Amino acid sequence: MNKYTIIHVSDPQLTPPLPEVGAVAVAKLQLIFDDIVAHHLCPDLVVISGDLIQRGATADYRWLRTYLAQQEQRLGTAIQVILGDLDDRQAFNAGYLDQTRRAYYAYKLNQKNLDFYFLDSKWESRRTAGWLDRAQLDWLNKNLHLVPRRRAFLFLHHPLDAPALRDMRYTLLQNNRELLAILHGHNVGGIFAGHLHFSANYLVDNAVPVTVAGAASTYIDCQDPHKHVVHDAVSYNVITIERGIASVTSHPLRFDTGILATIPVGNTGFTKHRPRLTRIRDVSGVNLRGGVGE
Repeated sequence: MNKYTIIHVSDPQLTPPLPEVGAVAVAKLQLIFDDIVAHHLCPDLVVISGDLIQRGATADYRWLRTYLAQQEQRLGTAIQVILGDLDDRQAFNAGYLDQTRRAYYAYKLNQKNLDFYFLDSKWESRRTAGWLDRAQLDWLNKNLHLVPRRRAFLFLHHPLDAPALRDMRYTLLQNNRELLAILHGHNVGGIFAGHLHFSANYLVDNAVPVTVAGAASTYIDCQDPHKHVVHDAVSYNVITIERGIASVTSHPLRFDTGILATIPVGNTGFTKHRPRLTRIRDVSGVNLRGGVGE
């Protein structure tokens, strides 16, 4: 199998209205694209895993679509995006997808006999925590069973729980068990996430590697579970898949020791109120080219 290279960017957190007010954040994202070109990385795919725009409007997502199309042309490869907790789903649907309503944004891509699943873990009622609804889990389960032997990789915004992240459970994916139950027994090569604003690597279910990418906007020091310290920073990951095995290298481009802000944190455990895993209509995934998810 040929080598397959993915640039994994997360949490650019562009600030609306774009591009004028968000010029600083856009410049950080541009720094990553410029670095990719300068080092001749020639990726097969670029993924931006959520928190695209902080509560952006339709016009902001329309601008982002145009901007990323320009970067695609420059890099000669596709740029795929997913939603994060700070994104506005309605504005994204209207501005980025030219659609009026969609319950979630998930899709599947097959490249070089590898399956890539892009999941939507944005939870409307809990802005920071993540959630995968029943319909999306059913869609994932169906697609995994269609090709049970094919190597699969998952991208979503919210990381899964791990012992090292115990004090951050309030902001992780809340229905880890449901997702892992679906993945169990399938040929899953890895899960890639963002959201934390620092890098992490660990195993879940004693078998599936999870890699969390640092952010394109800031670095957050979470050593004190009740007081998180924010620094100006830019980084991205390069994922190299060969023979079905993924290896990841981190590319830090900027780090400022000065403190931008301090985030107070109260309860660090899982959220107490979880939505029911009920089926809803009009939830089939779509890909960036406008088709229905497989």
